[in-house]
Amino acid sequence: MGTQAQWTWLVYMAGDNNLEAAGDANLKNMQQVGSTEQVNVLVQFATEENKTTRYRVEKSNLTVLQEMPGVDCGDPKVLTDFIKWGTQQYPAQYYLIDIWNHGTGWENLPPDFNYDSIRDAKPQQSAKLKRVKRSVFRTTVHDINSRSINARAIAIDCGSHDYLDNQKLHDGIFDALPNGKKIDILGCDACMMNMLEISYQVKDTSHYMVGSEQSEPNTGWPYSVILQALTQNPQMSPQDLSKAIVQSYGAWYQQYGNSASDKSATQSALDLGQIEPVADAVNALADLFIANLNNVAGSISLARDKAQKFDYPEYIDLGDFAAQLLLRLTQNPQITAAASKVRDTLQSQAEGGFVIANSTWGPTVQRASGVSLYFPQQENYSPDYADLIYSKQGRWKAFLEAFYAL
Repeated sequence: MGTQAQWTWLVYMAGDNNLEAAGDANLKNMQQVGSTEQVNVLVQFATEENKTTRYRVEKSNLTVLQEMPGVDCGDPKVLTDFIKWGTQQYPAQYYLIDIWNHGTGWENLPPDFNYDSIRDAKPQQSAKLKRVKRSVFRTTVHDINSRSINARAIAIDCGSHDYLDNQKLHDGIFDALPNGKKIDILGCDACMMNMLEISYQVKDTSHYMVGSEQSEPNTGWPYSVILQALTQNPQMSPQDLSKAIVQSYGAWYQQYGNSASDKSATQSALDLGQIEPVADAVNALADLFIANLNNVAGSISLARDKAQKFDYPEYIDLGDFAAQLLLRLTQNPQITAAASKVRDTLQSQAEGGFVIANSTWGPTVQRASGVSLYFPQQENYSPDYADLIYSKQGRWKAFLEAFYAL
């Protein structure tokens, strides 16, 4: 057991899928810097060999701390156990939980999903498979089988045929923390996780969230660059480290990104303590939509179609959607004022803004503002959307249902 450091960085590496080689590459990248007295880098790596290993990453070395049989990375209790172990064995002033694997935003995988298609495919190929990106979590097999055919998901364990949905992600973190304590940073080295719906789901587990609106390139986070900055300045606050991850990520892809294979990249940092003003602003906008629906539905539809989209086209950038509304609803000052309010609550430059850092690389994501929102075509709407905390407490789902009922 170590003495208290400034930071303990816990990497939950779900590699029992086609990303195991990418996990090995990231481990090597982390070893370029490694841990210090003030920064502990701990990794739980589950692999296709039915083996799970816990490491402390050192400079040019991996110290094995514990070896176990293969675990089900989709079981929230496995995530809880890893967080408890890491925080107890390596206490620190601050903690970062890094969820590493595939990600599909808030959506779940269908009950008949072919896990072997992920295990067998190369990472670049699997990104093109139906309803799959770099997911990180999974639920129990029972939960999967009970879902509708339209259900989707986020972290994939091919060995267990399981993943963590967003409620299980919440529970896995929340149950690890005593007396309502929050993780300082929830990092998602996975695809399409920085959505309003997901950040709202985990707002009571973490102070900050760092992740991508878009599918991540297979390289993922540039760990050596980020860890170099942190180990040189371990006194970084959680806000400063969140910003540093985004800035390092953006700078790395600007320099090394391959436009042919990677195509685009996004990364943003969200202050979860500032999410309620965003949710309130979207609620107000949704209510105005409903009240004026017969007159504005066409403009709303056009704003959605023109807004910045990602590899799942039903995920639209929230800030750009607001901008598109401002262009198309000038005749309705109430809605334009509400859209301006949404955009203002997101601003990374504003004091107390929700998006505290944002970076984009590639011509197809230049209008990404840092957080996306679910707005599918009617035929692609998933009934599972009703299960999210955001849907139960907010007004966006009510707008979607009214919009589709026209």
